Amino acid sequence: MFYAYVFFLIASGVLMLVMGILRAPYARRSRVVNLIMGAGFAIYGLYLLLFFQGGHYILFFYAFALPVLMTVRFFRARSAYQAAQSMTPGGPGGYGQPPAGYGQPGGYGQPGGYGQPPAGYGQPSGYGQPPAGYGQPGGYGQQPPFQP
Repeated sequence: MFYAYVFFLIASGVLMLVMGILRAPYARRSRVVNLIMGAGFAIYGLYLLLFFQGGHYILFFYAFALPVLMTVRFFRARSAYQAAQSMTPGGPGGYGQPPAGYGQPGGYGQPGGYGQPPAGYGQPSGYGQPPAGYGQPGGYGQQPPFQP
């Protein structure tokens, strides 16, 4: 029973140290708690394993519950962070959502000319007339006209 408790102390301490060392943007607040508790559990477990000669030792019930609670809290914060990232306009869209920036800047609204026929639809082309903007130099910051 003693060595199982010592092993669990060391393993849970190392697990909490790993969660505390990760520089995840979603776990900033709990990093300090994970580091302090993980160091405490690991040091106490190593003390019991290496230097304890027998006699009376303190059995922390938190050694069984706290690592589980901290792991659940870590992954819950991770899933909340990922959900918040998917809801931002610059993030990936959800299921059935058009991609950000669809149609207008800012990602809202209908695409330009929605429901309208394309320009020149059903109109006779002007025979012998050059297309609009033909031969004109493009202005500053503008693209040249499309040439087939």
